[in-house]
Amino acid sequence: MKILIFILGLTVTFFLAFLVSSNRKEIKYKPILTLLVIQLILSYFLLNTSIGFILVKGIADAFGVLLKYSESGINFVFGGLANKGEAPFFLSALLPIIFIAVLIGILQHFRILPFIIKGIGFLLSKVNGLGKLESY
Repeated sequence: MKILIFILGLTVTFFLAFLVSSNRKEIKYKPILTLLVIQLILSYFLLNTSIGFILVKGIADAFGVLLKYSESGINFVFGGLANKGEAPFFLSALLPIIFIAVLIGILQHFRILPFIIKGIGFLLSKVNGLGKLESY
């Protein structure tokens, strides 16, 4: 049933994109299929292998540490604002989002994030045959 829902969702998405396309003759189907196959392979690798589990767990743990840092900062600044054991939505959800956004801004300022994005775009352009700008 999950595979049927996956195929139906994919078909509906492609059909809607095809409907709103202004130049249907210029659609390149090979890169779409290539990237879809890569996505399926990566999802299988990350979800069904022990190496993939370790990789996903490592990324999740890194974000967990970042969220603990944001929680410590929130408790330092707004420590007595909430009742014990309870935190308002503003403190528990919105401030960690602001913390992560600021961290992304810092990575952008020091040119770390553009370097990573350009590297991924370069690799994708080599795999799918599209230009760097399209893959970026």
